[in-house]
Amino acid sequence: MNVCVYYEKINEDSIRINRVYSLSPKIEIPESIDGYVVHEIGNYCFSSKKVDLSKAILSCDIPSNYHECSGVDVESVKFPSTLKKLGNYAFYNCRKLKEIYLPFSLMSIGSDVFMNCLRLNHIYYDCSIFDVTFLKQILTQITWDVEVHFLDSSIFYPEYNGGYDEVGPAHIFALNIEGEGFRMRQCFKEGKIDFDGYDACFEKLCAEESESCIFHVAILRFMMGSEQYIPYLRAHDLTSYLHVYKDICAMVEKLLKKECLGQSDLDRLIFMEKDLETRTLLMELKNKMFKSSSTYSFEDF
Repeated sequence: MNVCVYYEKINEDSIRINRVYSLSPKIEIPESIDGYVVHEIGNYCFSSKKVDLSKAILSCDIPSNYHECSGVDVESVKFPSTLKKLGNYAFYNCRKLKEIYLPFSLMSIGSDVFMNCLRLNHIYYDCSIFDVTFLKQILTQITWDVEVHFLDSSIFYPEYNGGYDEVGPAHIFALNIEGEGFRMRQCFKEGKIDFDGYDACFEKLCAEESESCIFHVAILRFMMGSEQYIPYLRAHDLTSYLHVYKDICAMVEKLLKKECLGQSDLDRLIFMEKDLETRTLLMELKNKMFKSSSTYSFEDF
């Protein structure tokens, strides 16, 4: 085990983790500690706010090179498949947190779990995108851009802005929401993502958001097989956005097959690509998709 923790017993079999120590800001919580199953993450667990540990149990002696995993010393956290609950303010002010790995077993989260975690742009779920999950409740606490990765697909939720405006002399306030990201976060039916509702937001999204945001929504739904996004992808230059994706080659091949990209687009992608391995794969894809032979010099590498 690469972490030391303070924990409290919930019952005879399970525990709640209150504080974590590790060598790395990238943390993986085990399924069990000292023979107890990890079911909960306590309030303020990863926050720099002081936590009362007077009644907690230390799982092991903390090595001298370990640090307290709190505040800006947390970048990535992978939770075990046994986790059921995240406590209040669990990641409060974790301003360098970039990604979390959540289990299908998660059933409860406290208030303001991700407050001020504005770099948290990736959530990984260990299940299918078509499964019932706790995602809707999680998204209510994340107003900024976030991409959710499942075992079989990914989906993107753009940021939105919300606040209360005074609408009457008696201090009457109304909630004002700006951005389709809010409506997209409401698209769930009985715990499953409502893709029809999500896709219905796209037209208005195109009128309000940046081209990079629109493309992000479109390309991920396109990769899931949605035909709705093909006209948009055919009508726009995609080359400047594709390089940020790890699976660029799979995307490019599918875009070529659906005539959303042409040979000149592929040539431009090859020229722009800085990673040698990816560039080589794109060259091989060109030879596969376009039968006319291509000649490359060493300068292409």
